[in-house]
Amino acid sequence: MAVALALLGSLVATPAWAQQSPPASAARRSDMFRDPFFVELEGGATYMGLLSVRGDRSAFPNMVSFTGWGPGAGVTLGFHALVFSVGVQVYYCHISGEGSVLNATPMGPTRATGEVDLVATTLEGAFRLPMGRVELSMRLGVGHAFMGRFTSDAWASAESVNANGWTGRAGLGVDVRVWRKLFVGFDLDAAVTNVRRSGIAGGSCSGDGLICAELEQDGDAIALMVHPHFQVGMHF
Repeated sequence: MAVALALLGSLVATPAWAQQSPPASAARRSDMFRDPFFVELEGGATYMGLLSVRGDRSAFPNMVSFTGWGPGAGVTLGFHALVFSVGVQVYYCHISGEGSVLNATPMGPTRATGEVDLVATTLEGAFRLPMGRVELSMRLGVGHAFMGRFTSDAWASAESVNANGWTGRAGLGVDVRVWRKLFVGFDLDAAVTNVRRSGIAGGSCSGDGLICAELEQDGDAIALMVHPHFQVGMHF
């Protein structure tokens, strides 16, 4: 009787091949669905080249062109499944540089130093290719751009000015999985931004007459930016 029960047990027992762990690729796909949300923090440097769209009316007051570097940081919240992801990113940078003065005084310099802040809020989509612990990514984003806190030796006004518009960017990156939920990596993004500045109220400008005449009108500018940065991401 005991022999018969032992034989029956061996027949209904789970086969050895069924007890093996699933392949790594299947486990990776399972992780992608089990932890579909992610947050990424990034930090690096940003290069900006800004050029006036209208020769006599720039978004950067009294600067027909402006180039500079500065620190940047951002945060992205998103959702991913398999090799695709969507998310919302908020990115900030502070740029210091110099540019060509639009309305230079007869004895004044034709170039001046300046600073500007940029905040970009974008909706992005990404294609992510997992290769073991390494993940390659390509992403595109579009959204709103805000520029403010313009400062320069080339102008002075009793009223601050801001500029708003759109921005689009594309990036390539590589991430390394240091834990099932934690990634670190490097990205290189390029962006184009078009912003428009509204004219200030008459009488609020304390600068030169030509400068005040420009500030009282709307201004446009296009900015090209390159943003190399390191990032850390958490999936949950």
